[in-house]
Amino acid sequence: MKNARTKHLDFIIGDMLALGMAQFLMMILNQDKLNRVLYTYYIQLGILLVVITLSVAFMTDGYSNILHRGYLKEMIAVSRQMTITFAVEVICLFAFQLSGLFSRVVLFAIFVLGILFIYGERLLIKRFLKRKYQKIKYARTIMVIATKQQAEVLIGRLSARDFSVFHIQGLAVTDRNMKGERIQGITVSCSMGEVTDYVTGHIVDEILLSIPDDPQQESELANQFLSIGMVVHVYIEQFLQDIPRKTLEKICDINVVTCYNREIPPRSLFCKRMLDIVGSLMGVVMAFGVGLVIGPMIYMKSPGPILFSQIRVGKNGRKFRLYKFRSMVMDAEQQKESLMARNKIRGNMFKIDDDPRIIPGIGQFIRGTSLDEFPQFFNVLKGDMSLVGTRPPTVDEYESYSFAHKKRLAMKPGITGLWQISGRSDITDFEQVVKLDSRYIDQWDLEMDLKIIFRTILVMLKRKGSV
Repeated sequence: MKNARTKHLDFIIGDMLALGMAQFLMMILNQDKLNRVLYTYYIQLGILLVVITLSVAFMTDGYSNILHRGYLKEMIAVSRQMTITFAVEVICLFAFQLSGLFSRVVLFAIFVLGILFIYGERLLIKRFLKRKYQKIKYARTIMVIATKQQAEVLIGRLSARDFSVFHIQGLAVTDRNMKGERIQGITVSCSMGEVTDYVTGHIVDEILLSIPDDPQQESELANQFLSIGMVVHVYIEQFLQDIPRKTLEKICDINVVTCYNREIPPRSLFCKRMLDIVGSLMGVVMAFGVGLVIGPMIYMKSPGPILFSQIRVGKNGRKFRLYKFRSMVMDAEQQKESLMARNKIRGNMFKIDDDPRIIPGIGQFIRGTSLDEFPQFFNVLKGDMSLVGTRPPTVDEYESYSFAHKKRLAMKPGITGLWQISGRSDITDFEQVVKLDSRYIDQWDLEMDLKIIFRTILVMLKRKGSV
C-alpha cells in the first residue's frame, strides 16, 4: 500500500510550489530593500522553509486523509502545519544568529501568504481530482451485482467518497427483479437474466459481487466474468476456493476478495506504456514524413481528406476515433452494405478480395506496405491504443459481439498484434481472430510485445498478409 509520501505526491509538489510563490512574491515586493547578499539569504530561507514544511507534514501526518477534509478542516490543518513550520524556522534563525538579516514584517507576510497559497492550491488540486474521477475516461467503471440488502450497503459506501476512482456503471439485484428502480440514488440497470448483455454493451472494467446467501451463484458469476478477462471483487472473506489468484483489497472502505484471470505487475504495465510513448513519438514523426510524400498522391487520385477517421471500440468498450491515411474512395463506407455478400470472413468482421473501393495505385501501395496505419501512432500517444494489442473493432462489429467476444477488449487495442503477424489475409474465420487475441491476453508479457514488433517489421518488408 502506498504511504502518504508517494500517494499524495501531487499535494507535496503543490505545497512546495505554493511556498515558493509566497517567498518569491515577497522578494519582488521588497526588491528595492534587498541587495545581492540579502537575495541569496532569502533564497536559502525559502529552501529551508520548504524542507521544514515537508518534514513537519510527514511527522504530523499532514497528508493523511487529505482528500476527505472539508473546507474548514483543511484550513485548520494548513494553519497548524504552517504555525509549527514557522516556529521551527524562527528557532533555527535565532540558533544560527541569522534573525537580524530578515525583516519580521516580511517573515510574517510569508507566513500568511504561505497559508493562503497552500490552502488555495490544495482546493484546486482537490477540484481537479474530483472532476477527473467523475469522467468515465479516467475512472475505473464498476458494476455492482448483489442482493437488495447488500446493494444498499455497497452503493452507499461507494457513493460516499467524492474522490473515489470508481464510477458506478451498472447495478443488478440478485434476489428480485428491480430493473428501473433506484437504490441509494443509482438506477438498477438490468435484471439478472440481462447481466451478460449489459456488460457486453457497456463500459464495465470491474465487477463487485455480494451474494452471501448463494455462494454457488456468486462463484459461477465470478468465473463467468473472469473468463472474459474482467477483474472481479467479492464482498466476503471466505469461499471461492476453486478460483486462483485471489487477493484481499479495499474498494473505498469495503473489504473484498479480488480475483484475477491473471495478475500483471504494475511495473510491467508501466514498461509497456513507456514503450508505447517512445515508439509512438518516433512513429508520429515518421507519419508526418510519410504524409508529406503520399498525401498529395492520395489527393490527386481521390480528391478529399488524406486522413480517414472512424470510431472504433477500445478497452472494455471505450470508444475512440482511429486515424489512418485514406486508402479508399470517399464513399467507401456507403458502398460497404452492397459488398457484404462478398465478405470472406465468417463472423463479426468484414474483408473482401479485390476491394473496388481501394484507390487505384497509391491506395493499394499504402495498404500493401501498411503505411496507411502510421497515423495510429497518434492514437498510441494519446493512450487510446498500444503499439501491440488486439484488433480494434468497429462499432457495428462490437454491437454484434457475444458475451465471450468481449474478452478481446480486456486490453488496449494495438497497431499490430498476433493477428497481423499470423497472415491476416489468410484468416477467414472471426473465431480464429478471437483465439489469437485471447492467446495474447492470456500470455502477454513485455518480451512478447518486442517479438511481435520485430516480426511486424519483417512482415511489412515482405508485404505479406497486408492487403
